[in-house]
Amino acid sequence: MFKKAVLVAAVCFQLMTAAPAIASKTSDFVTEVVDALQFMVGKQEDSDFTIISIKAEDEVLVLRVDGPKGWRRDKSAEELSELFVSGFCESGSELFDKGVKIRVETTEESGSGLMLGPNSDHCPA
Repeated sequence: MFKKAVLVAAVCFQLMTAAPAIASKTSDFVTEVVDALQFMVGKQEDSDFTIISIKAEDEVLVLRVDGPKGWRRDKSAEELSELFVSGFCESGSELFDKGVKIRVETTEESGSGLMLGPNSDHCPA
């Protein structure tokens, strides 16, 4: 289950590094990346996960991911965030080099029990 989530994160990272134009401000760049990723919002093929939203909050790329009941069992918001962010980092940390931060927000069963992860500005150790 988590492997699929990490794979989705890695795919998103590949798309982000291919964003068409690099804006002069980090927040403008994040907005461009978010616009380029909107097609990922919705149920993920062959996965129990749904990307509920991808948005920008200044220099923070915010991913909201929903999964089935219990998928976050025994995991803190920080641990869940680290799982997704590590998927981004498998392809490199260029996004962080550009000043972007990533926050992962998770829910279960169509949006219940929102957990906010930290704003990550580097790859997990």
